[in-house]
Amino acid sequence: MIFQYLPVERIHYGKNVVSEELIRELKKLDVKRILIVTTTSMLKSNSYKSIIDSLKVNHFLTLVTVSKQHVPDDVLLNDLIAIKEFNPNLIISCGGGSPIDAAKILSFVLSEGVQSENDLYLYSENVRKKKIMMQNYIPHFAIPTTLSASEFTGIAGVTSRKNHLKYKFSHLNMTPKQVFLDPTFTSDTPEWLWLSTGIRAVDHAVETLYSPIPNPVNTGLALQALKKLYYNLPLSKKHPANLDYRLECQVGAWLSLFSDVNIKLGLSHSIGHQLGAQFNIPHGMTSAIMLPHVMNFLLTRTYIQQGQIPEALGKATGVLSEDAEMASLLIGNLIKDLGIPHRLRDFDVPKESIPDVVKNILLDIHGEENSFVLDTKNLKMEITNLLEAAW
Repeated sequence: MIFQYLPVERIHYGKNVVSEELIRELKKLDVKRILIVTTTSMLKSNSYKSIIDSLKVNHFLTLVTVSKQHVPDDVLLNDLIAIKEFNPNLIISCGGGSPIDAAKILSFVLSEGVQSENDLYLYSENVRKKKIMMQNYIPHFAIPTTLSASEFTGIAGVTSRKNHLKYKFSHLNMTPKQVFLDPTFTSDTPEWLWLSTGIRAVDHAVETLYSPIPNPVNTGLALQALKKLYYNLPLSKKHPANLDYRLECQVGAWLSLFSDVNIKLGLSHSIGHQLGAQFNIPHGMTSAIMLPHVMNFLLTRTYIQQGQIPEALGKATGVLSEDAEMASLLIGNLIKDLGIPHRLRDFDVPKESIPDVVKNILLDIHGEENSFVLDTKNLKMEITNLLEAAW
């Protein structure tokens, strides 16, 4: 058995760590030209403006490119010519999972000389015609504003505007080199996005617990993540200006997806990838929709793992079977108490579209190679039943 760390050099966490540490870290690297990947909404925030002001004062050259939810391929590559001419030697992403994913992809695109969408997809895990090498690549600093935890992985997805399929890319060197968990940067995050990405982090932790290749590090941290998120998400909703609660949620998201190369995430993520790509549903919302249903579906195969959840949350009865059955109820009630929409029809997904969605989900499932899921008899029918239950 082997545990592998991701090539993350530093995690800075705490109030105001961006203003205290970012420029210092940039000067250590002696970088001059910085590509900033963010979103339209972030451009208006005071926290983002403070980064730009600080970079200008310290004589860094910057180029800004804007990403959108689910990283559409045409938006991702829209500024590619300008980016290549700018020739950045560092990338900073600021925002949620989409700009962070976009920054990862751009780092690999620039290192491999990708020119177009068609060339890009040859490197995806869906197609596997070319291998990502990233021998010479641009390092990436991430400043997250949500709880998606994308900043802690070397994985990113891009959505094709032609077929609405989510393509997955993975390489260790796509992992951000430094991450800044600063709750002051989350103050402008809309409540729905903050809370739903918190459930995405809960999803990471739960699916880590019943990963088919568990290890003691990820399991222990996932249980701690659930405890922090379960209790601090409601507190952060009730007291949105309290940065301590927000920081606890950020740490919970970090622990929920710690060195993900050691685990395999499961069915909720596979379904969420394709629901998000096809219907433009944010990934946090897809977790809110699917996770309790998936937990019930996998209960007979993962009752030992799910039985740990009530114990971590201080809700255990001491009877494993009862605790295991309680797990999905605890997560489902958390989602309801946070007021997050949790049905497919809440997002105008037509019930008659379910068969087409299932086709893409099955492709994603086989790519993940999760034995708990693949061992299911008549998988197509079972996934269809799951989506209908979530509708």
